[in-house]
Amino acid sequence: MPDTGPDTASDGLYDERPRLYDAIQSEWNYDRDGDFVRDALDARGTDPERLLEVGCGTGEHTRRFAARGIDVTAVDVHEGMLDVAREKCGDASVEFRRTGLPDLDMDDAAPFDVAVAVRGVVNHLAPGDLDPALAALRDRLRPGGVLVFDNSPLPAEGNRPGLDVGRDAEGEIRYVRVAHHVATDDGRLDWRAVTFTPDGDPFVDRRRMTPFADERIADALAAAGFDDVDVAEGYGPGDERSVFVAVR
Repeated sequence: MPDTGPDTASDGLYDERPRLYDAIQSEWNYDRDGDFVRDALDARGTDPERLLEVGCGTGEHTRRFAARGIDVTAVDVHEGMLDVAREKCGDASVEFRRTGLPDLDMDDAAPFDVAVAVRGVVNHLAPGDLDPALAALRDRLRPGGVLVFDNSPLPAEGNRPGLDVGRDAEGEIRYVRVAHHVATDDGRLDWRAVTFTPDGDPFVDRRRMTPFADERIADALAAAGFDDVDVAEGYGPGDERSVFVAVR
């Protein structure tokens, strides 16, 4: 992988090629995730009117939440992702904002019934940002509000480069991607990828990720004031994430 320096991040995928992000994630089971959130809320007697989605990406979860009649406020730090999410949601009851953790710029928003951060949103945080991020999410919830988010099982020691070849329904190659997690001296991972597409030059995508232990997240939830916390083994069969459901 090209080395652009230890502190360099290039979010070409999120900022410049959100449609390619959708292609890479096309086999993800977004319905399963939404069903998990619905069931978790039902189990706690919560029928939400207002939902905050942090790290909404291109809006696949967003449009599913909105289709259930919920007023959604969806936030992301990447304008390219938000542009695609707006297109997908059309006239649905969704408000989009460009902001993110740990400092949610939402002091003007009314409290939410539920907040979600699906698919490793917290793993993009630096270790020292976890506590203020969870405190910020608690502050956005009404008393009794529910927080649902996950912790990705990232390889703390790094891994070998992996190859991903994406094809369309006709079998034509849409992209070829080589990705690699490299362990860093500060306990994080330098996630690096090079993606090739038939109609463009290859580009490098790079960011820092944090492999949090579940116990570290549980401690941060307690420090933020969440007393009722459950942990599920994934959103469904085949998912290795730890999913936290916490009540304010």
